[in-house]
Amino acid sequence: MRALLVLLGLAWAGSAAAESSVARVAELLAAPQAPDGVVFEIMQWEDRSWDWAVPLLDRHVADLRARFPGLDVALVSHGAELFELTRAAGLAETAALRQLAELHRAGVRLHVCGEYASWKQLGQDDFLSFVDVAPSGSAQLADYVRLGFVPIRLESNHALD
Repeated sequence: MRALLVLLGLAWAGSAAAESSVARVAELLAAPQAPDGVVFEIMQWEDRSWDWAVPLLDRHVADLRARFPGLDVALVSHGAELFELTRAAGLAETAALRQLAELHRAGVRLHVCGEYASWKQLGQDDFLSFVDVAPSGSAQLADYVRLGFVPIRLESNHALD
């Protein structure tokens, strides 16, 4: 039964990309009970994806935690945007990186895909201190879904919904 629920959750996660993260968060906010947690996913290929993604994530986290204090929140990055979280890229100290570090200090767990990072010979020590390199971004996302987290994909075309 649990395996069926996980499969259904993953199938839903795939279809969630078509639905705005703003709409998904609104649905959760209208729910009578808090979810076990929320895991946001980002997989983008354009430069400076964090410039739109972090303010959107920050807004979602603030709204969700205002309604459900203490809600567990995580973010899984498994697109090219994860390379903007390396120590070398982090030297630029952008507003988005500062805001992402603040979200981490507020308890948002941030994971990047280690498999994709390894294609450029990058490991845990190559990333900023608040970034966890998971063996696989997809597996990390699936683990959160198995724990009952609601998956929500962040998309650039939904950033200003």
